[in-house]
Amino acid sequence: MQLRRLSSLLFVGALALAGCGPKTAHIDIGRMPEGGTFHGVWASPQYGRMHLCMSNNTVVGEYTQDERLGMIQGRVTGDVLRFEWSEERELVVGRPTTTRGHGYFRLTLGEDGNQYLRGEWGLDDDEVGGGEWNAVKLGRERPTECYAHVRQHGGQRPTSGGADDDIRFSDEAETSPDAAPEATPTDPTAPAPATGN
Repeated sequence: MQLRRLSSLLFVGALALAGCGPKTAHIDIGRMPEGGTFHGVWASPQYGRMHLCMSNNTVVGEYTQDERLGMIQGRVTGDVLRFEWSEERELVVGRPTTTRGHGYFRLTLGEDGNQYLRGEWGLDDDEVGGGEWNAVKLGRERPTECYAHVRQHGGQRPTSGGADDDIRFSDEAETSPDAAPEATPTDPTAPAPATGN
């Protein structure tokens, strides 16, 4: 009798543990709409202005609203961006709190021709469960604040040690500080430079 009770408890415990993973969105990935891109400035009713920069399939960005400063980093597959976010809020001066989580956006084109993000966020390892996160693209604006937090930390981008650490965006220089200046080809018909003898 006790053995049967113990095995029932173990079975119930195993079922409970099996359901204890991160909550993720079950999304059917579609094609990116023609002319659609996550790169741009977005207005979110929940999280204010978002500056997102996209290179290949990687997106980084920031959002600000009131006392919030948040960062987003993720990967695009089709019309979906899955991302990690972190947000610093300073409700009491000198006592900031940081919250982290995951989320997703699906990019859609509206009947009005505007691009929209429809998504959700979750806390910690969860991708859903926190609430909606939506936005509309501000078509005439270019993202300029994708790395605003970098300026606050001595000009160094925080690195995760992963393959994305060498990502270059179109608004960044391609040269490193220790690179030799690029040689310019010489014209064989041009006079030779003076040697200063």
